[in-house]
Amino acid sequence: MIPTTTASGGPTRRDLLRAAVLGGVATALPVGLTGPASAAPSAMAPSPAGFYIGSDGRLCTAGLGSTGPVGSTAVGPAGGNVSTVRRADGSVAVFTIGSHGGLIAGFTSAAGSGLNFVRHPQGGLAPPGGRIAAVEGPTGTHVHFTGSNGAIYHTMYSRSGVPAIPLAPLAQPGSVSPSTPLAAFPVYDRTGVAFVGANGGIRTAVAQVGTGPSGPIAVWTTTAATPANVAAPGTPVTAASRTNGPAAAFFTGTDGRLWRIPFSGLTPQPMVPLSEVGAVPVGAHLTATMAPTGESVVTYAGADGAIRAATDAWGSHPQPWVIAGPASHVPGGPVSAVYGGDDYLYVGWCGLDRWWWLIWWWLRRPIPIPPPPPDPYHELIRINSVLPMRSNFNVSVTMPGLAVR
Repeated sequence: MIPTTTASGGPTRRDLLRAAVLGGVATALPVGLTGPASAAPSAMAPSPAGFYIGSDGRLCTAGLGSTGPVGSTAVGPAGGNVSTVRRADGSVAVFTIGSHGGLIAGFTSAAGSGLNFVRHPQGGLAPPGGRIAAVEGPTGTHVHFTGSNGAIYHTMYSRSGVPAIPLAPLAQPGSVSPSTPLAAFPVYDRTGVAFVGANGGIRTAVAQVGTGPSGPIAVWTTTAATPANVAAPGTPVTAASRTNGPAAAFFTGTDGRLWRIPFSGLTPQPMVPLSEVGAVPVGAHLTATMAPTGESVVTYAGADGAIRAATDAWGSHPQPWVIAGPASHVPGGPVSAVYGGDDYLYVGWCGLDRWWWLIWWWLRRPIPIPPPPPDPYHELIRINSVLPMRSNFNVSVTMPGLAVR
């Protein structure tokens, strides 16, 4: 079942930091406090949920106090890509490419106690566990994945959990490598997807949902967001936006610099550097989110395994912040982040037989100047797993409404 937060068994690091801030002694606190479930945020705090495909092929979930399988049926290869969406009603939808080479969709039940899985009948389209990206839009949940033939496929699920727009390519066969990562995002009243094209440039495709002879259709506008050869083929991208507002995409350049592509309306603008050269391992997984007030943050594991975050919350900084110390994760490893609704940033990833949550103060942070790394305003929570887990497992996290008490 989807985990919910349980009552805290003692003061959290956030409690200690809050008290220290009031007393003016925040820098005296130990950094990177690690603890069991009893050190989790209180039951009244928003409760994130992380998802990954476990070693036996079952979809697994992690809350702030436990981790385990959602169901009894294998849905894909261990560590395969997953994409999670908080739907308009606060429920959760999880998507992956199943062993039949087609979509597997999981939707929370009406009681909110688990996931009901739906297997899309079209198979043989993509590598099992392949690249996938989903996003909630004004009219439904949009899912995109990279096909074995180099196409990018799209479908939209209705609020009832059935495909409302038939599965079809938005980019034709041969457009990209079959392993090309995707980043899906809403932008105003539309949705989009970003990726590295065959020429090494970032491309964005934005869809407007209209009405066709047989029902809803997606009308796509594809744009070259950058010049060619700014990123290596297969480079991960990420994107973020606020509700009914502007979006931004992020990627790592061939020189290891982190870049941001802002949008003006529906149109990508010239890219802006967020770091110095070599700050990000080429090929590193990136994850981004945006607060309702428009501040964005992009997070990744650096070459030393430290978790780093670049944010525009307090103006431009030449280097991303270190928000968890070295060896927290494998360099460039899979991470996923979500804005908590309480001005905290929640980052999740898989370690060796354990799940890690990093809670960073982000917009609650009282001092908008980066201190000597790592930033003390964070909490690191370790959850041991009964089932085998590996650091290279792909992950996706969300903040489901049903998990907030």
